[in-house]
Amino acid sequence: MKPQIAFLNGLFMDLHSARVSILDRGFCYGDGLFETMRSYRGRVFRLDAHIERLFSSLDHIGIHLPMTQGEIKRTIRHVMEKNQCPDSMVRLTVSRGEQEGGIVFNPDLPPTVAIYQRPLQLLPRKYYDEGIDVSLFPSSAFRVSGLARQVKSCNFLSYIMIREQARKKNSMEGILIDENNRIAEGTTSNIFMVRDGVLKTPEVSEYVLAGITRQVVLEIAASRSIAVSETSLAPGDILAADEVFITNSGIEMLPVKRVDGRKVGDGRPGEITRYLHREFLKSVERGN
Repeated sequence: MKPQIAFLNGLFMDLHSARVSILDRGFCYGDGLFETMRSYRGRVFRLDAHIERLFSSLDHIGIHLPMTQGEIKRTIRHVMEKNQCPDSMVRLTVSRGEQEGGIVFNPDLPPTVAIYQRPLQLLPRKYYDEGIDVSLFPSSAFRVSGLARQVKSCNFLSYIMIREQARKKNSMEGILIDENNRIAEGTTSNIFMVRDGVLKTPEVSEYVLAGITRQVVLEIAASRSIAVSETSLAPGDILAADEVFITNSGIEMLPVKRVDGRKVGDGRPGEITRYLHREFLKSVERGN
């Protein structure tokens, strides 16, 4: 197998030779951000949106990247050219970098920037044809204190533990609920529901990430005259939905057949879910 090439702090190298210091704040504290992107036939879908979200979030947490958005995008393309893996997941990580002195940080020291690519591993087709199970987790929604909007933080421990609990319940995803009993998001996904023909999803907040695939789905729905509502949703809303699905860059749109063991609708992927996924794939084909 051809060695995979990664980018780390200005250098291209074998993936398994890429190392960061044990003093790196990403390693020590999860002090950083990341983007996970999907490439189709050698092109990252919605690359601009991913990089814009990253730079906006970096500003919010005070990490100053010594690269422009254009330089980051060109570097991602160089990594992909070197690996020749057209259908893949691309991970970009930016940490606050190598520092000493406890949790107080020096804003003038350079961050760590890492980019690597891995071959895409598709989910079994039956998940899309039949749907998956998800579980609800009360008072579990995670936010970064002091920020008004959710960011894609490297500190992922809360999500890891919820996903493991979901797995033990034979669910593929755990859905987080905030302290006000509002549906937030999945551990690695945004959640949507359909009720009486209206597509609904939790509004972006300190608990809900502005997912890239989430935004594409909203754009498609609006352009196809499907009623859309970004609003507060309670667990009861999800349990009473006609259709439910989750989204992220890797899975695209994945229908949900059961929530906490209760059947969604007739227990099969709904008409609007299937339609939106077909239109999503058309958007991918068009490259927009």
